[in-house]
Amino acid sequence: MIKHTIEVSRLPAQISLKHKQLVLQLEEGETRRFACEDVGVLILQHPAISLSAAVLNELLQSGAVVIICGANRLPTGILLPTVTHTELVPRMMAQLESEKPARKNAWKLIVQAKIKNQAADLPDTAKRKLLRLAANVKSGDTENHEAQAAKIYWPARFPERYAQKDKRDPDSESLFNSCLNYGYAIVRAAVARALVSAGLQPALGVFHHHRSNPFCLADDVMEPLRPLVDLYVEEILNDSELVEFEPLSAAHRQKLLGILTHPVKFADTSGPLMAVLPRYVNSFYRVLTKETKTLTFPSYAHPANIHD
Repeated sequence: MIKHTIEVSRLPAQISLKHKQLVLQLEEGETRRFACEDVGVLILQHPAISLSAAVLNELLQSGAVVIICGANRLPTGILLPTVTHTELVPRMMAQLESEKPARKNAWKLIVQAKIKNQAADLPDTAKRKLLRLAANVKSGDTENHEAQAAKIYWPARFPERYAQKDKRDPDSESLFNSCLNYGYAIVRAAVARALVSAGLQPALGVFHHHRSNPFCLADDVMEPLRPLVDLYVEEILNDSELVEFEPLSAAHRQKLLGILTHPVKFADTSGPLMAVLPRYVNSFYRVLTKETKTLTFPSYAHPANIHD
């Protein structure tokens, strides 16, 4: 079942709970209702939103993620459910006790998948360079092929932006970077939700390890999905109606939220990204515990091809 992604951003709203339903009362008089069990992500973007602890509790018990955004419309915090996998303790212990070779192998596979996804739909010269890098990634990516690939990838994916000196910079407030930041944050939250649901601790990464980052593992696991965000941003920048609006607008965010329902293939099945993420995370867990050396990734087509 596809879970709802709800963004409250356009108007002030009062959010309440009635019979396990989320009730959104907007300032202009509109009322909308959603069963809490059908909500996957709730994004609180408007500064004048009021809701109770009971609302948050019911959403989290139903497995939803709640994202709070700041004045710049970018996420500043994530609430994740603690209702998780039935074998939470054994799985978390297995994660803690995972051997270094298994973690390094997992990171190698992640980097390879990310670079291959970056290579898709690029001009032939850049594509060949990236595929060569992907083929030569070593355990733990000790030669940092991920960074080498980034130097080739970004100018090739966004040549016009780079020609205008609008380069990839997480601290930049340009439309290009704001869209990337928002898209990555949404995917990061969805991956963190899948990790918690699988009984894994999202702070314990296999590569990312900053002491102040509570989502190191989410940052690891989401890497092959970043190029999908980039493709959505590319579509925004190529849309004459969307690119005129700066900074990040409701239309941009609505477009980027489509990433969570983007159709992907996984092994012999297919479905929206958010529904497939738990299977991807379980594949990662099996690599971490050395049940297998092969990590299965979601594969996806360019959003332009999906729309056609």
